[in-house]
Amino acid sequence: MAPNKYYVAPFRWSKTVWIISIISTIVLIGTAIMCLITPELAEGFGRYVLTALLLPLPVVCFCLSPRYLCLYGPTLIIKRWVGSVTIPVGDIISVTEAERKTVMFSKRTMGNGGMFGYYGHYHNHLYGKFRMFATDTSNLYLIRTHKRNFVINCSNPELIAKLREMIQK
Repeated sequence: MAPNKYYVAPFRWSKTVWIISIISTIVLIGTAIMCLITPELAEGFGRYVLTALLLPLPVVCFCLSPRYLCLYGPTLIIKRWVGSVTIPVGDIISVTEAERKTVMFSKRTMGNGGMFGYYGHYHNHLYGKFRMFATDTSNLYLIRTHKRNFVINCSNPELIAKLREMIQK
């Protein structure tokens, strides 16, 4: 790879992610506000606890959602609004296309299934345990490493081709 040469693929939200995100945010914030202004819904201190749990949830989900994928030097970086996930290219065993149906019917062990994206820890019988970072269910790829598996969506075929080329060496 040439010095300072990098490949980037932004995570663009699908229509489904937009709809789920908008509806979920409205319901969560609306429920929190209703708990505060309607005393019959939650009595005493409990309504403040419920509000304190519901209000920050959309913000936390947004902050953990993936922004873009970057292949820079010997590292694949999944950039989020808060924090990044780095995968050393030397640890990658294979990059293959992941079947949409298999991925979408995976069990979420600690993951988010649509609010600002699909991310977190998942499991299914075919791929085993994996971490997913996607905002669209098209162009899904399974990245197998020595330590764990990842499923990402990538709209830049040049990035995937370069990643595959790098792991062949």
